[in-house]
Amino acid sequence: MPPKSSHFYAHSLPETDKQAWQTLDDHLQCVAEMAATRAERFGMADAGYTAGLLHDLGKYSAPFQRRLEGSPERVDHSTAGAIVAKQRFKGGIGDLLA
Repeated sequence: MPPKSSHFYAHSLPETDKQAWQTLDDHLQCVAEMAATRAERFGMADAGYTAGLLHDLGKYSAPFQRRLEGSPERVDHSTAGAIVAKQRFKGGIGDLLA
């Protein structure tokens, strides 16, 4: 069984316990709400919200979580969301979100 999403983190803080790190769920939700608010100005709040949720989707991976713990491995964490956007939202909006 995979770990609960609350065990995935978006950001780490040097020399702090994981309890102080920002969870990925919290990060994506905050960014989605902020993006929706900004995109609402031009009638695209839903697209902004979706883009916010997808922008760091690749952080839901073991390699990225190891990176937060200090691993030197490089991790592409942004492409995953673009791929999902193009698959889920065919045509123009999917390309725009990607």
